Amino acid sequence: MVAENPYADQTTTNTSTPWLAGGPAVDVDLDGLREYARLMRSQQADIGSRAAYLGPLSEMPGQAWNGDVLGEADAVRAQLTANAGELNIYLSKLGESLSNVGNAAQTIADSYRSGDALSAAKLSDVLFAFGDKSVRRPAGLPEGVGTTYLEAQMATGAAPPPADSPLWQQGPVTPVSAYQTMQLATGPNGERREIMTFTAPGGAVTTTTTVYDRTGATVSTSTTRVSSRVDGPVQTTTQETLGPDGKTASTTETRTTTQGDRVVEETTETVDSTGRTTHLTTEKLDPVTRETTTTTYEPGKSGLLEETNEVQTGTRTSGADAPHYVNG
Repeated sequence: MVAENPYADQTTTNTSTPWLAGGPAVDVDLDGLREYARLMRSQQADIGSRAAYLGPLSEMPGQAWNGDVLGEADAVRAQLTANAGELNIYLSKLGESLSNVGNAAQTIADSYRSGDALSAAKLSDVLFAFGDKSVRRPAGLPEGVGTTYLEAQMATGAAPPPADSPLWQQGPVTPVSAYQTMQLATGPNGERREIMTFTAPGGAVTTTTTVYDRTGATVSTSTTRVSSRVDGPVQTTTQETLGPDGKTASTTETRTTTQGDRVVEETTETVDSTGRTTHLTTEKLDPVTRETTTTTYEPGKSGLLEETNEVQTGTRTSGADAPHYVNG
């Protein structure tokens, strides 16, 4: 059942447009519109800077209920995290709206800067300023103005940046479920990157990264699955990279051995889809001399692993005795 509008008469008056046709001419304050546009952009920047301080709202629920918890606690954690994500999205859209209003005000000011604002002001010009392509372009608008940002970027034909490029504008991490999150990012030319992360309770973390071009077509898709296990003093972390067909393209396994609170050996090995080792790095610490030896192996011409580099650091040396002088 739809609730009745208690202000039906006022809504009808405010949303009907015939009153625009018979009223007095609209006085467009060009200087005021330009200042208004500047203030809108300033408010957008202010919202963006203040939103950065809301990070703890997304982090605290996970810190308060960490790991495997009761179902009720997990539900509260998911709800609080989702609320924080929605607040971030709201602030982002609010800043975007302020920018749109400011750009529209600037467009209207540009439309009338060389004409008679009192006689030329029309509602269609305002609609055009807000991106409505169904109305005619204002006669006084300069030729270099009127193309939207997205239209200008789509005309360049630039390729999307790599998935790990710093050019992506990161969006907030939004919970999809208790174990799944999504993060969207926008590229410099209207592209879109989508990162879906699924964390199984006590299990692997699967991350799928998809890059779309400005038309919405898929450019690339990659999936990684990270899992770990502990066998006594050895912790093994395995990262699998899956291809578009879902098959394993490469696997990187890191084995870390500890003695007490000290790491004494770490081995990282990468193998391809056929099981062939393509890279191997070992790092060993001598507990007596505190010398660390890092050795790198890669396949040689014969296909067998060959040592390509070795670095030794942190060797403990005994200091020389201080000079001894005899009076004489």
